[in-house]
Amino acid sequence: MKRAAVATRHGRRRGVILITALGIMVVLAGLALVFARNMRTEAIASANRLSYAQADAIEQGAEQWVLAMVESNPGDAITITQVPAEAIQLGSGYFWLLRPSAAGSQNYDFGIVDEAGKLNLNTASTDQLLALPNMTVDVADPIYDWRSSGSQPTPYGAQSDYYESLPEPYDCKNSPFETVEELMLVKGVTAQLLFDYDLNRDGVIDEAESAAGGTSAMFNSANDAGRGIFNDLTCYSWEPNTTAGGSARINVNSSNLPRLQRVLTRALSANRAAQIIGRIAPRIAGGRGSAFANMGAFFLASGMTAAEFGQVADQLTTSNAPQIQGLINVNTAAEAVLMCLPGLSQGDADTLIAARGNANTGSIAWVFTALPSSKALGIAGAITSRSFVYSADIVAVSGDGRSFKRVRIVVDGRQTPAKVVYRRDLTGYGWALPPEIRQAMRAGQPPPTGYSSSTGLFGGSL
Repeated sequence: MKRAAVATRHGRRRGVILITALGIMVVLAGLALVFARNMRTEAIASANRLSYAQADAIEQGAEQWVLAMVESNPGDAITITQVPAEAIQLGSGYFWLLRPSAAGSQNYDFGIVDEAGKLNLNTASTDQLLALPNMTVDVADPIYDWRSSGSQPTPYGAQSDYYESLPEPYDCKNSPFETVEELMLVKGVTAQLLFDYDLNRDGVIDEAESAAGGTSAMFNSANDAGRGIFNDLTCYSWEPNTTAGGSARINVNSSNLPRLQRVLTRALSANRAAQIIGRIAPRIAGGRGSAFANMGAFFLASGMTAAEFGQVADQLTTSNAPQIQGLINVNTAAEAVLMCLPGLSQGDADTLIAARGNANTGSIAWVFTALPSSKALGIAGAITSRSFVYSADIVAVSGDGRSFKRVRIVVDGRQTPAKVVYRRDLTGYGWALPPEIRQAMRAGQPPPTGYSSSTGLFGGSL
């Protein structure tokens, strides 16, 4: 009997031990699962942090790449803007430089953007502003007033009394624009005017954006339709009034004709220089230092051919100002910007775009061949063939495709080294390229290329 009782107690003890052991194993298994989950979460977070750090480093490397391009080709906007900028490998990652496509708002394009190919907000007249798509006088006048130092508003403009009456009051700036985004403070300017349906500001109206805006008139006119006017505007178009090598130019309105004749002789010939001086000397003698309003007027009066003018244009000027602001680079400007030049129609703008592909674009002389002399002379004081300030919309992606960064910068190349004068992080607007790119990279494949084409996102139709 005693033996049976002892055995029963031992059996119960073993049962308790078994149950306790099973409980401990369950707890340990749970802890192991929790620890494994936490480790997995930390591993994912660590990988994401590493990917973001890599994307950030690639973006900074892309900035240096842009600076190098601008520094190595001073003033040469055509060379700089034609440098390929799609899926450039940097380390194990890649970067792209987004820009609006001239083929239309359904197309991608990649490259550095010439800021002188845009209309400068700080020098544009009201008439030039009115030439922009969807612009009206009750918006153009307030833009002019915002940058003007005067306190009297234009007929449809606004000064501080208007802005101080707003629910969140502020003063009219009455000084130059510092960024294009500053327009959002100006009376009448809306996000729709600036960006229209281009919600993520990448220059492409994708399927989601077109669905949000419908298929109204956004694709039926100019190439900028649906993208707003943001990409046509700048605050940064400046150029030094020096030669490409940094030497002082000769003012053709100066009475120092012997110096001008020496320059012409070196570039052309003594006989040709004498002929040119003979043609312009009477104008200078009677003009009291302002015979030629711009280099176009000098070109016409001199009797030079376009080829001859191209050889000397870089050394000549009609201004003593050390810097010249707001000139539009006729070699790179889009149709909408060219139409803002005085007296030009859409047909004239298209003529210039067609002609510049085969022209000697080292000076503005080719414009006088492409357009009637009267129209060319009318815009000569507002155009240039050089550019020194550029922008780049950088999209950088880590090698595994997990993380990306998007930053827009403006680079001033008027000095060496070139420097970044504006930087804005656009990552918050989301991924701005086709999703297939990151999908391929996450699968361990190189990113697909060839998105800069004329077929468009929708196969040419919408």
